[in-house]
Amino acid sequence: MRKYPLFWSKGYCLRGQTVIEQLYVPGRGYFCNITLWAGVQSPAFGKIRKDKSMRKYMVIGCILTVIMLAAAGCGGNAGKKDQELIVEDYDAILSNDKSQVIVRNEPAADGTETAEPETESAPVTEPEAEAVTPYADRIAGENAACEYGIETAVYEEGAVRVEYPQLTGMADQGRQQEINERIRAAATDHRAAGDLSSLELKYETATKGSAVVSFIFRGTVYHANSAYPNNIVRTLNIDLNTGKNVRLKDFADMALVVSSLELSEGYTIINEGVEPGDFSAFLNNGAMTDYAIMLLDYDIDFDSSEMVPTGYSAIRDNHLILFVKAEHAMGDYVELEFHNNL
Repeated sequence: MRKYPLFWSKGYCLRGQTVIEQLYVPGRGYFCNITLWAGVQSPAFGKIRKDKSMRKYMVIGCILTVIMLAAAGCGGNAGKKDQELIVEDYDAILSNDKSQVIVRNEPAADGTETAEPETESAPVTEPEAEAVTPYADRIAGENAACEYGIETAVYEEGAVRVEYPQLTGMADQGRQQEINERIRAAATDHRAAGDLSSLELKYETATKGSAVVSFIFRGTVYHANSAYPNNIVRTLNIDLNTGKNVRLKDFADMALVVSSLELSEGYTIINEGVEPGDFSAFLNNGAMTDYAIMLLDYDIDFDSSEMVPTGYSAIRDNHLILFVKAEHAMGDYVELEFHNNL
């Protein structure tokens, strides 16, 4: 029994017999029938030779057919692999395809990022702060604004020298004379200085308003048998319409002042070399047991000449200025400027 190579076959060759063999071509079915003679020689040898030749040509034809079919299949795939990648730019895509296109920002060719256009925003305008009428002008009320000038006068007696202001040019001369006499009396009164050997005072105009004028007197005093001088301060806040001295309790928010002193906030220390912590410790070490009572007795009262003030206040740039008596190491008094407007 023998099986022919290259092709699938049906049939068998038995010794001394002639059989029909069918050759099979893959993918094409049976191709042909071949009559074979196997075994010993016989009178049909010539026919056998003829059948063998035919079989040879048929095999060759089958082989060529298979090769051609295989080549046709591989060629189709090879053509697809050899196709070049087609690259189209963005404009070509738009011109060839009118359907919806999703666009995203691509980096620039040189590697730099594309900056988005800046949109100018409308300038933000801050609301204008309401104008604050200074206290020194505001308390005039229905009274006309007072116009006046200021001149310096000097008082000297022994070791006492005091420079003090005098008002000039007021329409009401009687009121002007009354105010000037009160200013001179308050500036030259040195009873509170005690037993002194010398006294020197100068003044500055803290506020020159149309209704109130505020003066600050600063100087030094030598007490008898004292090794060093002491610094002294006084103030006057004259109401130009009434001629009276405006005291702290008359124009300041007393509750706010007391709270600021207790909490050590809301003011700035003007004295050089005085630390806020040291001043706060001084206020709370028992030197001042009741701020409210102390502040009520601030400033000179023209109607009570016998009263000795516990401290002084002034008005500067529409802010409260407070002078607190302190120990000599702090300069004998501490000047505070409160932050809030009057």
